[in-house]
Amino acid sequence: MKEFVQHLDNTVPAQLSALNLPGCALALIENSEVSHLRCYGYADVKAQTPLSERSMFQIASISKSLTAWGIMKLVEAGKLDLDAPIDTYLTRWHLPPSKYDAAAVTPRLLLMHFGGTSLSGCGGTLYDGTWYTVDDILYGRTPSLDDRQLEYCLKWGLDPDPYGKPVHLLHEPGTVCEYSGGGFTILELIIEEITGKTFTEFMSEEILDPLGMPESSFEIRDSQLPLVATPYSDTLEEIPLYRTNGKAAGGMYSTITELARFACAEMDGPNGEASGRGVLTPASVAEMHRPDRYAETEMGLDFYAGLGHYVIDLGDVRAVQHTGGNPGWRTVYTIVPEKKLGFVCLINSAGGNDLWMDLIQQWSARFMQQ
Repeated sequence: MKEFVQHLDNTVPAQLSALNLPGCALALIENSEVSHLRCYGYADVKAQTPLSERSMFQIASISKSLTAWGIMKLVEAGKLDLDAPIDTYLTRWHLPPSKYDAAAVTPRLLLMHFGGTSLSGCGGTLYDGTWYTVDDILYGRTPSLDDRQLEYCLKWGLDPDPYGKPVHLLHEPGTVCEYSGGGFTILELIIEEITGKTFTEFMSEEILDPLGMPESSFEIRDSQLPLVATPYSDTLEEIPLYRTNGKAAGGMYSTITELARFACAEMDGPNGEASGRGVLTPASVAEMHRPDRYAETEMGLDFYAGLGHYVIDLGDVRAVQHTGGNPGWRTVYTIVPEKKLGFVCLINSAGGNDLWMDLIQQWSARFMQQ
C-alpha cells in the first residue's frame, strides 16, 4: 500500500489542477484500521488555506448510512419493527391518500429506496436563512420558488423539487426502486417520534459519540464554521454555504478522520473487535449490508439494496458503499469487509466525481492483485 500512497502523492495534485478542483481528502483502510490519511489542495482557494484532517465536509447522502445505524439502534432496543407499517410510529404526519397502499410502506422499504415515496433530494437553504423542519418537508410547507430563486437553484445544482410539494407515494410500495430523500425524512421523523428527542440529539448521543465521532453532527455548530471547507462549483466558483433541510437524507458534517473511523466500525476490527463496535451488534451490521434485492434507478444508480447502504461487486469480492453529492460536495466511502479494506474520499467541489471514480478504480485494482 505504501507504493500506492506514493503514487497518489505524485498524481493527485496534478489531477486536482487538471480537473479544476480545490481539494481532496483521502483515507485508506487496511486490516480495519486507517493506514494512510492524505489531504491534497485547499479548503479555501482564495485564502490558500490547505485542507487538513480537521477540515469539515458535508458528507451528503452518506448521511443515509449513519441514519440506518440509528434505525437499527431502535430495532435492537425493541422499539421499532423494520417490517411494520410506518404509521405504527407516526402521529405528526401521515402519507397523503393515494391509489397506493400506504400501509405497505415499512422502515425496511424506505431504507432500501423501495418505499415508493417521492422527493429524491431534500433541498437546501443558505446557512443564515430559514431552517425548515422535518415536518415542513413532509407536509410540503417549504415555499414555492419565485423566478429568482429557481434561477439560483439551477445555477448551483439545488433541487427545486422539494419546495411546496408534500412527500407522497409515486409507486406501489416494494415494486420500484425510487431514490428518495423523502423516505429518509420519514425515517428521521420516526426516530424523533419514538425517542422524543431531536434527530440530531439522538444520533449524536446514540451513534456518533459512542463511535468516537464527536466533531461529526447533523447540525454544524457555529464554533465549527471556520473549519468547514469552502464548497465550489465545477468551474471553481465559490458556492455559498447552505444546509440540507433533510438531515437524515444528506445533512451530516464530518471530517476525513471521523468518517474513516465509521467505515472501520462497519467491519470486524484488527484485534478481534466485532463489527458495530458495541454500538450495534454484528447481526445488525450484517443485516444492513445484506443485498436484499437488485436496484436500478432513473438516476443511473445500479446496486444491490442493503439498508441505507449500496452493495456492489468489485471483481470477485462484495463491497459495501455509499456515495454523496450536495452542491459543492462529492463524497464516497467503500469497504470490503472480507478483506478488512476501505477507501474514503471527500471533495469540496461539485466536479469531484471524475476524481473519486478514477481513484477508487485504481485502489480496487491494487487490492484485487493482492
